[in-house]
Amino acid sequence: MRQVGFLSNLDQAERFADYLRSLGTECSVDTVTDGFRVWVQDDDLVASAKQELPNFLAEPNHQRYRDAAELVKAKRKEKQSRQDAARSNIVNVSDSWNPSVAQKCPVTLGLIVISIYVAYMTGLKPVRSDPFAFRLFFSTDATFKQILAGEIWRTITPIFLHFSPMHIAFNLLMTYQLGLQIEPRRGTFKFLGMVLVIAVLSNLGQFLFQNGELHGGHLVYPLFGGMSGVVYGLFGYTWIKGRLDPRSGLGLPPESVFMMLGWFIVCTVELVPHVANWAHGIGLATGMILAAGETLVRSSLRRR
Repeated sequence: MRQVGFLSNLDQAERFADYLRSLGTECSVDTVTDGFRVWVQDDDLVASAKQELPNFLAEPNHQRYRDAAELVKAKRKEKQSRQDAARSNIVNVSDSWNPSVAQKCPVTLGLIVISIYVAYMTGLKPVRSDPFAFRLFFSTDATFKQILAGEIWRTITPIFLHFSPMHIAFNLLMTYQLGLQIEPRRGTFKFLGMVLVIAVLSNLGQFLFQNGELHGGHLVYPLFGGMSGVVYGLFGYTWIKGRLDPRSGLGLPPESVFMMLGWFIVCTVELVPHVANWAHGIGLATGMILAAGETLVRSSLRRR
């Protein structure tokens, strides 16, 4: 970094620095006892910056310098706004776990507590022969007989079944992070309704569209479970809502979107086996549709 100019007036020093920035030259201004020095960071741009100084000193109030200063200030303000918005959309788990948040997010915490309880009861190995797990699967005979007989809870309860420590850890972490965004902003009852809709549709889709496997000459349909269908639904809702309605306060940083969509693709092409991909896809689509529909309705009401 080298000095390219010395000015006695702070406004002029800042204006000259902003003009250089508008030309793509990173620079800074510091104060000394008798004035202000302008420094350029890139040594390769020092010569061109020095050539601009006499022109500036000849007419420092020329419109091109004022316009350049306003342009740089506008860009700086826009960048700061984007950074502030990104920070506001990132949930800090360590800062969020406190009684006030727990009171605002009873459904989110309820999903986590029930999942942990079910994991304890099943040992993370839910099977048909386990009387407790038996009543939580969507179906244990590949038909709708149990549900049509009145066991309606089966359309929802598979979300609480998990099959490994990694499975439950990832799902509950994402449930917590997404729930902390949505539930306080949308309200407990609306959030609960959203979770139930996503759970039912993702479980139903997985049951209807999953492929059977041949065992001993018989076609067997694997049992499924996990919160991931709901997680992808909440992800889809938060992602699309943040894109369509930034004022909603919802949104996700690009790296989170990339991670979730990347994992979805990895699972869909079966690089990771035994994953409820239909639950993921239908959950994701449901969340996105809910966000788009809600935004469309709100926009229509505002125009009236």
